[in-house]
Amino acid sequence: SKDGKLCTIKEYVDRMKDGQQKIYYATGKDKEAIEGLPQMEMLRDRGIEVLYMTDPVDEFAVEAIGEYEGHRFHSISRGDLDLEEKKKNEELAKDNEGLLKDMKEFLGDKVADVRLSNRLKSGAVCLVADAAGPSLAMEQAFAAANNPMLKARRILEINPQHELFSKLTAVHDQGKDSQSFKDYCNLLYDQALLLEGIMPDDPVAFANKVASLMAK
Repeated sequence: SKDGKLCTIKEYVDRMKDGQQKIYYATGKDKEAIEGLPQMEMLRDRGIEVLYMTDPVDEFAVEAIGEYEGHRFHSISRGDLDLEEKKKNEELAKDNEGLLKDMKEFLGDKVADVRLSNRLKSGAVCLVADAAGPSLAMEQAFAAANNPMLKARRILEINPQHELFSKLTAVHDQGKDSQSFKDYCNLLYDQALLLEGIMPDDPVAFANKVASLMAK
């Protein structure tokens, strides 16, 4: 991401910022798709370089390599990025514990968890994979090979600084069983899927809910 050119892992490590411990990378179908990921914005602003992995086999290769010169590879769409924003959100997460719990409960087995994000700046939502399991890219690669057995533990992350968050909390205050709250949960999850290049389970329902909200 530094200059849009191919580089070696050694060149990346030599350019790492002071105090940076991880080699950050992102997967996607092409450069443009990766640059459009909402997770990229925070890292760009901090001047942290990201390796672009655009071949389906890249994710598996990085997993096999593990680390380089003591620096572990870390996907920007997996686990915790270890940015300072994590500390800022801990207290906010406690204040909104009920909201996050009710969202997770409604979404059921679609997600392993719902939490406030420390990797988003202007984006409202994103979907990441748990650090302990396969990534979303791995899941899609296996699905493309007609082997849907490998599933990532999906985590829905919400940006507490986005203007939509205050609307979400207001809708939740009206009751977790309200249709509006259920619609918001579904829309945010489907939006996060689309950002990862994954089609929502029910595209027609997604389109109808968007049209309904636009009409209001």
